[in-house]
Amino acid sequence: MNIISVIAPLITVAFIGFICTKSKWLSKEQLNTVSKFTFSISIPAFLFYQMAKADFSDQVSPQLFAAFYLPILVCYGIIWLINYYFYRDKSNDRTNNKTNEYHSKNRAASAIFALSASYSNTVIVGLPVLLAAIGEQVIGIVFLIVAFHSAILFALTSAFTTKIDKNEQRKHIYWLNFIKQTIHNPLIISILSGLTINLLGITLPSFFQDSLALMGKPAITLALFILGGSLAFYHVRQELTFISIACIGKLILLPCLVLFASQYLFNLEPLIVTVLVVLSACPTASTAYLIAATHQQHQHVVAGTVVLTTLMSMITIPLWLNFVL
Repeated sequence: MNIISVIAPLITVAFIGFICTKSKWLSKEQLNTVSKFTFSISIPAFLFYQMAKADFSDQVSPQLFAAFYLPILVCYGIIWLINYYFYRDKSNDRTNNKTNEYHSKNRAASAIFALSASYSNTVIVGLPVLLAAIGEQVIGIVFLIVAFHSAILFALTSAFTTKIDKNEQRKHIYWLNFIKQTIHNPLIISILSGLTINLLGITLPSFFQDSLALMGKPAITLALFILGGSLAFYHVRQELTFISIACIGKLILLPCLVLFASQYLFNLEPLIVTVLVVLSACPTASTAYLIAATHQQHQHVVAGTVVLTTLMSMITIPLWLNFVL
């Protein structure tokens, strides 16, 4: 298996986006317009279509989901706490007009940072790698994981990024805000609605399926292009420490936790262990940057994490495959 042939096109598309914005051929406003279309229409269409037609009939078990999602929640929590207690934001001190660093306990920023260290590029990297390494028998397991992957992590992140009004004393108002923000998230809506269509056995009209397929085709390409383009507007080098922490969490900590849970805690079959470990070892998905941009939190850190984990995964994924196969 040539992992470089899988990863290289992703890097190329992101690099083209970077060149387009760095050379001023594409302005920031134009990039934001493309990002809005991608996040609100193209990616939701892609996710809805994939969820609606996926086959979930085989290998459904609580142990399968627990072996993958419990480690994700542990990793998410660890990285969240690191950002919450140790991240130092930067602001302008108006009293002396000097840049001052202060300790900022920001729930929303911590959630976005945790997302960058736990949200895997399962479809664009994981599925092709597993197909090349093992074969088509992995498809059912992969889509079982993918069906809930975005929904769980986006909902969890949404819970932390929902703002609490200081004048609102009752907890139920907070949860109403969370539910409102969640149901307005096009990614969550598309995943849950597609899964509902699938479970109910509803067959969509062929013209509608073709329309969804057309709208969804450019989703991944546009997401990678936006990622690369956005790098021109952020100073990634200023956050190398936290980008490195996110990369270690994503490429080393999370796969280790999944390997322990799947092989030793739940004693799953070797094939399932391999699939789960490889999916968890995938680089951070570019959609994480779109979430960061939407909430205006840690955009430069997430963008740098996506790029660096993608580059490093050319080395780490083959190592994990050799270890578990």
